[in-house]
Amino acid sequence: MLIDFDPAWALGIFYVVIRLGVVLLLSPILAGLGGLVTVRVLLTFALAALLVPGLGPKLPAGALELGPVFSGACNELVVGATLAFGVFAAFGAFSLAGKILDVQSGFGIGTVYDPVTRAGAPLFATMLNMVGAVMFFAMDGHHAFMRGLAFSLEQVPPGTGFGAMPVDAVVRQFGLMFSLGVSLIIPVLLMLLLTETALAFVSRVLPQMNVFVVGVPVKIVVGTAVLALTVPTLGPAMGRVYGSIFEFWQKVLM
Repeated sequence: MLIDFDPAWALGIFYVVIRLGVVLLLSPILAGLGGLVTVRVLLTFALAALLVPGLGPKLPAGALELGPVFSGACNELVVGATLAFGVFAAFGAFSLAGKILDVQSGFGIGTVYDPVTRAGAPLFATMLNMVGAVMFFAMDGHHAFMRGLAFSLEQVPPGTGFGAMPVDAVVRQFGLMFSLGVSLIIPVLLMLLLTETALAFVSRVLPQMNVFVVGVPVKIVVGTAVLALTVPTLGPAMGRVYGSIFEFWQKVLM
């Protein structure tokens, strides 16, 4: 029995596996599968096997030589890391928003045990990260994520790499992490600011009262209550966070 071996197909699978592997490894979307290495590897190979046949004439050409293959693999690492940065920076908005709330509300004094990373993590940051990952799938973000990966293979064929590093898009995406993070929690920050102002007036009227002891539980209650009330309104802000991923991908790939 003869086996027809196509070097272009083999190179395509190799390059696409590298790109997808870097994206899935560095992206926080599948952070819950961090310990399931086999699942993530099989998912990467399955996606590569589904995407490569659709490349057609954009399959990498050339023989299986060490030099060109190594150069193409390095290009794929750069492309995958750049795409993963867009996802990581967008989801960093949830971590940033949570850490700001932890510091301002008083939960920053202590930490909770995170069973995923096996390390201490702020309460609001952990909660917003989990909500962000769940809402990403609930809003069909994973479908857009798959389309974005296919789009990246069309715009930047496997093994070619970027023509010029899109530094301006990277810097803009990094800045969006801060603005989008603050936009998620503006109502809570406003209420905490008003609470701080009220506590300042109380400390002037009743200087014998320990404002720090009283203020921490008050801010915890206010922050938690206002966040619970504003959770239904987080949809548009989360949509902007997820949309920034694909806007960044479009800018770096075009």
